[in-house]
Amino acid sequence: MQDWLLHGFFLDELLVEPLTGKVSGPGASGHLQPKAAEVLQCLAAESGSLLSRETLLNKVWGEGKGSQEALSHTVSEIRHVLGDHHEDPHFIQTIPTRGYRLLVEPRAASAEDLNATTTLSDTRKTPFLKVLVRRGVIQAGAAFLLVGWLLIQVVDATAPNIGLPNWTMVFITYVVIVGFPLVLVLAWFFEFAEGKLYLDRGRESPTVTMGLERNYLTVVAAFAIAALSTGFYQITVGFEVPRGETDFSAELDRTPILIEPNSIAVLPLLNIDGSAESQIFGNGLAEDVLDRLARIPGLFVSSRGDAWSLPMNASSEQVRQRLRVAYFVEGSIRLDGDDLRVVVQLIDSATGFHRVSRSFNRKLEDYAELQKEITNLIVANLRVALPETGLALTADYDSADVDAYVLYRRGKEILERPQTFALLEEAAGLFEQALEVDSDYAAAHAGLCQTYTASYQISDQPGFIAKAETACATALMASPNLHMVYSALGELFLETGREEDAEDAYLNALEINSQDVQAMQGLAVAYEYQERFEEAEKLLDQAIVLQPGNWRSIDSLGAFLFAGGRYREAAVAFKQVVLLDPFNWQGHGNLGSALLMAGEFEAAAVALQRSLDIQPDRYYYSNLGIIYYYLGQFDKSVEIHRQAIAMPPNSSFDWINLGDALLFSSESDQAPEAYRNAIVIAESDLSVNSKNVESLYGMAWASAMLGEPGQANDLIDRAKSIDPTNPYVQYYDALLKAAASDFDGAMNALQIAVDRGYPAIMLENEPHLADLGENDRFISLISEQTDSGN
Repeated sequence: MQDWLLHGFFLDELLVEPLTGKVSGPGASGHLQPKAAEVLQCLAAESGSLLSRETLLNKVWGEGKGSQEALSHTVSEIRHVLGDHHEDPHFIQTIPTRGYRLLVEPRAASAEDLNATTTLSDTRKTPFLKVLVRRGVIQAGAAFLLVGWLLIQVVDATAPNIGLPNWTMVFITYVVIVGFPLVLVLAWFFEFAEGKLYLDRGRESPTVTMGLERNYLTVVAAFAIAALSTGFYQITVGFEVPRGETDFSAELDRTPILIEPNSIAVLPLLNIDGSAESQIFGNGLAEDVLDRLARIPGLFVSSRGDAWSLPMNASSEQVRQRLRVAYFVEGSIRLDGDDLRVVVQLIDSATGFHRVSRSFNRKLEDYAELQKEITNLIVANLRVALPETGLALTADYDSADVDAYVLYRRGKEILERPQTFALLEEAAGLFEQALEVDSDYAAAHAGLCQTYTASYQISDQPGFIAKAETACATALMASPNLHMVYSALGELFLETGREEDAEDAYLNALEINSQDVQAMQGLAVAYEYQERFEEAEKLLDQAIVLQPGNWRSIDSLGAFLFAGGRYREAAVAFKQVVLLDPFNWQGHGNLGSALLMAGEFEAAAVALQRSLDIQPDRYYYSNLGIIYYYLGQFDKSVEIHRQAIAMPPNSSFDWINLGDALLFSSESDQAPEAYRNAIVIAESDLSVNSKNVESLYGMAWASAMLGEPGQANDLIDRAKSIDPTNPYVQYYDALLKAAASDFDGAMNALQIAVDRGYPAIMLENEPHLADLGENDRFISLISEQTDSGN
């Protein structure tokens, strides 16, 4: 064996000194046991060559001595000190069943190298923080605090619901406090390697992650020791639980809460038999009782979203604290063949005592009568409890055959989801089945009207409007006193450009039921069309307060902010939708669209792709294509826009966006066909709603791209006369003027568009405005808006 290896050699930048077992250098440091140093020296003597396991055993341990396990353990020790890994070796390669090979050519260390290392080791102290990291103390402490924080969050969220003792939070907090210094001490003195626990052998971990690997058991040990010691303290002394912080029993004598005397909540009914049918009846009964109570003047009713967020069998204390109501209704439901058994209880939240408790045994066909009886029973008892309010029912009931009711409820639940054409077809089928059972069921007719209107919104097929008009007219004739009929009618009027009629319909709905959130959302849109923006936003805020768990209310607010050019605020609203429902593809898509308009292209692409992964949608494909268009990746943009086009029904802007991308791509000759298709769809939309400004300015742009500037100007003038402050109308007017080399006119229109909320960053990335790139006004407009954060 070469003598120079014995004195010291380098493996890359690592200095190995076999006589002392010392290994030093960037990325790794530590000490090798004598056997390990000899094995490494043997491998270095014949680097690049395979040394059999027997050869190494004979050279290091002697003939007939040592064992295969000892050799494996020694090689693992070498790898640990060198920072090597057997799955991706840099220094030592394992040849299964045969032996080992050193992959790095060693080079001799000079006397100066050895002296410099000794001097440095004697005179230079390693920074203490670095030592802590290499020994895994920092990693173990951080891991301990992270796990402790998660435990505290879980206990804080679940303790009120699962009945943990009052001192649980204090116990967990003390465990974390006591355990933290323990984990630091244990991590300093111990290490875990090769499946064994060692008293620290003076080795420093070459990487941050390996520092945690050697000490993860200390995290477990620290928690165990801290829990045992804290538990002993709890048994012998006991904790003093701070009031109002960790006392999950919600004692009555802590800080008083404000309770409205004339207030009530309706909790979901407990489904005893667990069947889907019982769940439908239970939810429907609770919602209908809540709906009727909400119509009573002078009575404040907690929203469904708030009331149903409580755990099943919530205590009266929890109901009072969370919902701030004086009374609440709870109960259970069970379906046994054709027999429906319901228990309903009216409870005083302050005392937990029953005001009334009744059980009902009815046949399914008597379900509508049961709803009336239960509601009247609750109102009668509230009248006794609150005589000063003069409680009375003020709305008619919409009775229906029980089978029709079940079908209606299923269709209604579908309409509450993010809508696709397939889901709307399913909902329409359920409403039609309900009407086959009971042809006079007004609520089912209203559901059909709403479904057909929504189908038109995503299909642009005029036939759906005719169907919606028929369904709404039939609903009105069947029952003119149902709020959902007027809400559906309002949506139809909005879609056909009759904003004032829509306003009247929504006001009628709210007069019947002042807490009709759907009507509030629609009325806000009607106000928005009439430029009554403050009233619209106030209504949307009111809807969210009434039902904070209703994602559609928050989504409607986001859409309002988006339409007003407040894209970053809209993104915040859409993020709340996603937080409420992480799999809400519409929420992710709207978030991506808002981020796109805010100029945050990368974040927008992530959100849009997330939406498309959950549910492919042509609108969000189109927006993703727009991102690549603005990034100058025109062929990629064409590819994605074609995915949108492949998902019928198409909108005019699907084809316009494709045409714009084609115009700058390697397939520019296909752009005219896309613009022609856009015009066909826009003309169809205008036949339904002649005031559809989006169709007007889209058709104007497509006409200009097809060499028809006269028609384009007529169309854009019509759009401006209908909605002169619309930023998109002004934007497309600017595009038309820029195409005609009227740069002053283009800049005037762009100034209005940006003032109305159109993002300047979109202008900067628009190829059709490239001729304005050197225009001083254009540069100033973009820089001003960019500096202001818009």
